Amino acid sequence: MVTIKRQRGYFMSDSVNNTNNEESVEKIENKPTEEVKSTVTQEQQTVEATVSEQVQDDHSEKEVVEKKNSEPAQQEGAKVSTESSTQQFDAQKVVEKAKGLFATKRKEVIAALVAVAVIIVAFIGYNVIQSQPQSLINDVKVEFSGYEGSGTVTYNSQDIAEKVAELSYQKAGFNKEQAAGLAKRDSITYAQVSGDTKLASKLVQAEAMINSVRYEFDKTNGLKNGDEVTFAVTTNSKNSPFKVEKKTFKVKNLKKYEKVSASDLFKETPVTFSGFNGYGTISIAENDDDETYFEFENGKRPTNLKNGDKVTLEVSSDYIDTLKSSGKMVDSKTVEVTVEGLKELKDVKNFADLLKKNEDYSKSEHKNDSFNTYVLESQGSYLKVIPGEDKTSTGKIALITVYKVTHTGIGGSTDVRYKYFGYEAYLLKDGNLDLETAEKISSWGTEDYEGLKAELATDGYKEYSEKSN
Repeated sequence: MVTIKRQRGYFMSDSVNNTNNEESVEKIENKPTEEVKSTVTQEQQTVEATVSEQVQDDHSEKEVVEKKNSEPAQQEGAKVSTESSTQQFDAQKVVEKAKGLFATKRKEVIAALVAVAVIIVAFIGYNVIQSQPQSLINDVKVEFSGYEGSGTVTYNSQDIAEKVAELSYQKAGFNKEQAAGLAKRDSITYAQVSGDTKLASKLVQAEAMINSVRYEFDKTNGLKNGDEVTFAVTTNSKNSPFKVEKKTFKVKNLKKYEKVSASDLFKETPVTFSGFNGYGTISIAENDDDETYFEFENGKRPTNLKNGDKVTLEVSSDYIDTLKSSGKMVDSKTVEVTVEGLKELKDVKNFADLLKKNEDYSKSEHKNDSFNTYVLESQGSYLKVIPGEDKTSTGKIALITVYKVTHTGIGGSTDVRYKYFGYEAYLLKDGNLDLETAEKISSWGTEDYEGLKAELATDGYKEYSEKSN
């Protein structure tokens, strides 16, 4: 309650209005107090009214009291008493108001706190997740193409490489924008970061991470529908930003080849046999593009063939690739042919003349004189057929005769060597030999006769027996 001091002199000088003044003063004194009490009670009971409104009301009441009270002492006393009451009132109101706000806004406050907590947990969780090794497998997109049995698998290798690089740069400490630029090999981004000493060291760390990761398929070609291929991610670093994992994909959607008969290929590149029965060989013709569709088994041309022999040929790997490129495939990579059409040596009219030339050749190389004498003993003849080198040639034969040559020199010293002498002569279309253009062939000689025979066999020579021919 506000107390206002009365001054005696003031009320004596104005007796007429004394009563009225007292009533007026009393009213003024009582009114603010009652209103303050009323307001405090009201504020304590309800928290709907704002603090600012109550403070304004209190100030208004204080002004009324100050205006009505004409004495300075009364005014000062009223002011002090009113301010004291107002301060107590304001503190109480703030506490009560806070309690009221919490009571009325409980749900909103709790919701806000929960939201903040969720954000914090999410932030921590995100950083934890980002620090863990990441998966590449789920980003791999495969594509199968080609034909059954020779299909291939490809994948989005560029995308995977960029992801590996980008995550490595991020883990090394670069922001997303920098990492994306570096992963795409943006020259401007690289120049910016490489110029910074701290960032430059992070580049080295990131490159090490990138190089520590390997990812590849266990098989990429020669596939057929139903096959399984495995994509594996490996790393040699414990701190790699990527998981060690693998995923298996089933091959599908490969096209079927059009089958081509290997035997039909002989229509364009036929085989021919040349030489003589028991001494024959095989040749493969070329097509109009100077190509052959076949190769000799094990890469070695067979020799000394006789009529009725079986020869296995392999379809050329180059031609198989050519067929595949056009969606075709041979039904077999090998084909067997039968030797036929070889003539007998006895049917060669001038063959005996070639043997006589060998004898004359050997004697011409070992003429006796006053210091040296030679004795030549035939050890047998050997024959080899040499295939033609072009379409116009029918090939030629090499016929040699091995001799045991005993040389006696001055003082009666002797030495023995085994030498061969002979000719290479073209086979004419009529089956005879072209002796006019025949070329000489010979050897220096050796003391090892058995070794010489083994050498001749390796070169494709076969011993000629007149009795068997």
